[in-house]
Amino acid sequence: MFYEVRRLRLLREVATHKTIAAAAEACRLTPSAVSQQLSLLEREAGVPLLVRDGRRLALTEAALVLVDHTERVLAQLERARAEVAALSASVRGTVRLSGFPSAAVALAAPAIATCRAAHPDLRVLLDQAEPAESLGALRRHAVDVALVYEYDLLPRIHDHGVELVELLREPLLAALPPTADAPGDGDPVELVDLRAQPWIAPHGDPALRTVLERACQSAGFEPRLDYTSDDYTVLMSLVEAGLGVSLLPRLVTEPLSSDVRLREVAGLRLTRTISVAVRAGGSGDPRVAALTDALVDAAGRI
Repeated sequence: MFYEVRRLRLLREVATHKTIAAAAEACRLTPSAVSQQLSLLEREAGVPLLVRDGRRLALTEAALVLVDHTERVLAQLERARAEVAALSASVRGTVRLSGFPSAAVALAAPAIATCRAAHPDLRVLLDQAEPAESLGALRRHAVDVALVYEYDLLPRIHDHGVELVELLREPLLAALPPTADAPGDGDPVELVDLRAQPWIAPHGDPALRTVLERACQSAGFEPRLDYTSDDYTVLMSLVEAGLGVSLLPRLVTEPLSSDVRLREVAGLRLTRTISVAVRAGGSGDPRVAALTDALVDAAGRI
């Protein structure tokens, strides 16, 4: 029986996102188009693949078998593409990179400059996006390399279709007003000592906001979130004005000129791990390898 790879990929997205609507959004298709393709895949398989489970879809045992094999098929196809590309005598063509803002500043910019100098025939395109969006774009081949992050206190990335190369780990720092009572320079701060303070949280990074809330809960209190913003410059300005405290990754704070006092948190392991993500099997592509090496080099200089 012949299976259409495109339809297998759609089945994998339904397995990941649990609904046809979410899978369609991830693949930039309409729900009706996804449903039609999955109906054709069921016809090819000759057995039911999806069953309704309340508002969600559950995969049948046959569908789970197909998804498992799909991951291997897609990885093997990536390896084939990489091996063919490696036959070229030079690194040439286009490689598409997706990254979140602080990594774009600290990692992507110097890495792209390195690639341009070392490989004049390689064109690197950069698109700014948060990790969830970047991983979706990676899976649907809209980008080739993604910069992603993971926080302590939250589940790690587990995607059989993605390979991760760790670049760096950075601490989450308590950001305190210049006039705040705090330990001496370099000494960590206890979160419980900040329980009476208003908190300033990032609006566009729900993962960091969740980490902030869980860290405070582990210290025995619920943070009072008075201000949120998508702009870290705004967050730092609010802290600098004495309107509250925050919890921010070091990479975010370094480019911002400010009198804000930055302290590590005592008693808790609070870090953000930044990694390069590529499609499973695709790391051998010379374009991907060149950009990954440049990102690793940029991270080593931080």
